[in-house]
Amino acid sequence: MEARGRRGFSLLELIAALAILSLLAGIATPLYTQYVDRGHRTSARADLLRCAQGMERHASWTFSYRAAIDSDGDGIGDTDTGAVTPNVCTPSSSRHLLRLADAGAADFFLRAAPQSPHPATDGALGIDADGNRWWDRNADGDFEDADEDHWEE
Repeated sequence: MEARGRRGFSLLELIAALAILSLLAGIATPLYTQYVDRGHRTSARADLLRCAQGMERHASWTFSYRAAIDSDGDGIGDTDTGAVTPNVCTPSSSRHLLRLADAGAADFFLRAAPQSPHPATDGALGIDADGNRWWDRNADGDFEDADEDHWEE
């Protein structure tokens, strides 16, 4: 009789390979998630800056930040608050909802809040007419906490 060579993997080798694979996946997944969140946050910042430029453009035509949002879809701004409309700017991403939270004659406040189904653990971003920037790092709904008065990570 001829001796046969061993083929395949033993159960111990298979378990060791799966343990190594699960360890690598456990390390890589959170790092990848942080990378993706940072990319979405960067996109929201760019959209906020683009919309702030749109608000400045609106103010240069009307001498006020009021009535910048087009609520009835006719292309003419008619309200001071609401979701950003194409007459102000067109956001590049649908992950954050951009809203004009407040607009007066001499100032405005734009807010980009994560919208579902994406997790809201990242917190909202904001910018005003003076260029001041906020990031709700702890996602508690306000910009009042320490270290929330800038976008730097």
